[in-house]
Amino acid sequence: MASLLNIAGLAKAAEALVPRMGLPAISVGVYLPRSFLPESWTQETTSTENAKEEGILKAAPKKKVSHMRRRQRLYAPGDKQVKLKNNLNRCPACGHYKRSHHLCMNCVGQIRKFWKQRDANEIIVEEEFANPRDEGIIYPGKTEREFERKMKDESWWHKRSKTLPVENKK
Repeated sequence: MASLLNIAGLAKAAEALVPRMGLPAISVGVYLPRSFLPESWTQETTSTENAKEEGILKAAPKKKVSHMRRRQRLYAPGDKQVKLKNNLNRCPACGHYKRSHHLCMNCVGQIRKFWKQRDANEIIVEEEFANPRDEGIIYPGKTEREFERKMKDESWWHKRSKTLPVENKK
């Protein structure tokens, strides 16, 4: 900065204004990519900084990993790869495949369906009111709309026909 003042001939004028103190320095932190910096500044940086920046840029995958490579990574020999299941058996009840020493998911689904039907057949006790005015007082603002009344009547619902049984070919 002093050399600029000497060139302009303002060094003595600056010393008269600020005799003992140095000129105030203003620093602004702005990140500029290397392409915008002068060449003399970019050559001063060390090679480790360049390697770090280039390494970060080059770390992204350039192409999609192929199916074969992905399968090799998953199933290649080693301790951390995914192991294939060798303990598959047929369920003695339904004949579907299941893991040995585990429940058959098909049978579990049938049991859950049976339990739901059993619970649905139980009688549900609902509150009965003497007249609809009592219900209007207890539940103000609740009104039954037309489509809600239709939903209670199940006769208009479309029911799918069951599929035909499949015969095994011999």
